[in-house]
Formats: sequence, C-alpha cells, structure tokens
Amino acid sequence: MQKNNRVWFLDEARGLLILLMVLHHGAYDAAYLLGWPLTFLSTGWFGVIRSCCAGGFVLICGCACRLSRSNLRRGVRCLILAAGLSFATAWLVPAQRIRFGVLHLLGCGMVLFALLQPLLDRIHPAAGAIAGFCLCFLTAKAPSGFLGIGPLRLALPGSWYRNAFTAALGFPPAGYFSADYFPLVPWLFLLLAGSFLGVWLRLRQGPPWMYRLHAPFLAAAGQRSLWIYLLHQPAWYAVFWLISRFF
Repeated sequence: MQKNNRVWFLDEARGLLILLMVLHHGAYDAAYLLGWPLTFLSTGWFGVIRSCCAGGFVLICGCACRLSRSNLRRGVRCLILAAGLSFATAWLVPAQRIRFGVLHLLGCGMVLFALLQPLLDRIHPAAGAIAGFCLCFLTAKAPSGFLGIGPLRLALPGSWYRNAFTAALGFPPAGYFSADYFPLVPWLFLLLAGSFLGVWLRLRQGPPWMYRLHAPFLAAAGQRSLWIYLLHQPAWYAVFWLISRFF
C-alpha cells in the first residue's frame, strides 16, 4: 500500500495501544518482580481498560488484513515468533510462561483470514461486521464455561475443556495457565469483524481524517508494534533486575 493511500489512523491507534501495553507490562513486572503494591492492577475497572486495549489491537489487525496482500506470509511469520516467545518464557520465566497469547491469536487470525477470504468476500461488509461483533459478545465467557450473559447463559459441555489444543480454541481445562491468554473464541470473531470494517477503509469510505497523519511518533510506533511487543518485556526485566540488584 502506498504512503499517500495509507490509513494513518490505524498506525496511530496501534502505536498508542502498544505504548499503553508497554506501560501496563512495566507496572505488572514491577509488582511481580519487585513486590511494589500496585493494587490498581487487580481492580475491575483496570481489567476493563486492559480488555478494551487488547480488543483494539485485534480489531486493527482485522482491518489491516484487508490492506495487505500477504496475510498468509505475515501470519506464518507471526506464529513462528509466537512459538519462540512461548519457548523463551517457558525457559526463562516459567511462572509467567505464555502458551497462547495475543501473538498466537493474531498469527492464527491472519492465516485463517487468508484461507477463508474467498468465502468472506461474498459476505456484505455490514452484515459481516455485525455478525462478528455479536458472536464475540455472545462467546466472551466461553473460556469460563458458558455462552451469553447474566440470566441468559448457556453452560457448555465440560468435555470441551480437555487440553492445550482446546485451550487455544477457547476452552481451557482446569489448571491451564498462560500469562497472556487470547484464545480464538471469542477474539477471532472480533478480528473478523475488523476485517469487514477494513473493506470500507480500503475503499476510502472512512472519514477523511483517518487518512491524514496527525502524530508521526505514534504512527512510527504503530508500524513497529511487533518488534516493540517482542522486545519491551526483556527490556523491563533488565531494568527491574538492575533496580533489585543495586537498589
């Protein structure tokens, strides 16, 4: 995609979200490694903010799928990096290992989008976006064992929650742990909803301000979000190790 046709808003939004993620992980590492009493990390409102930021990442990835011609290659590369991240965390910090995190989700999402695109292209963008959002909402609690919300809940069969494979799908067995856990259900539906919104962005039917550059720093961070994600945790570990070692 050429620069004069770029949807700069996606880069800027992704840049803001990756910087917020860096700050969140820095606070989490400070609480975990140094024992700092950062009680806000366990509050309900902070969990909502964290989920909204993560959802923004997934939604943007879906939009970007419509603006890329190499989703299969990008997805495979992302999965290779995700496998490396799983190996590194299991080896270096097993108590905080990442078994199926956001990088695994995005990689699977891009691969599945590339394989399903001929079918997805036959669905009207509005219908696809609405269906994606509704399915994400209805399956948001699937990892906890049920569909729907409040009194309108349907318990899912316990036999679905068996092993690491079902955990990746969104049905984790008892005792399953991943420090960063983003299963395909419900998050894949949100990614697909974003892919339908991306149809309008690709056709330049979004608001004009989305195609103008407003914050070069955020846009630059957004374009490098993958590497920032991979490198920021080792950087935080190094910082807090130095603090604990010398102070």
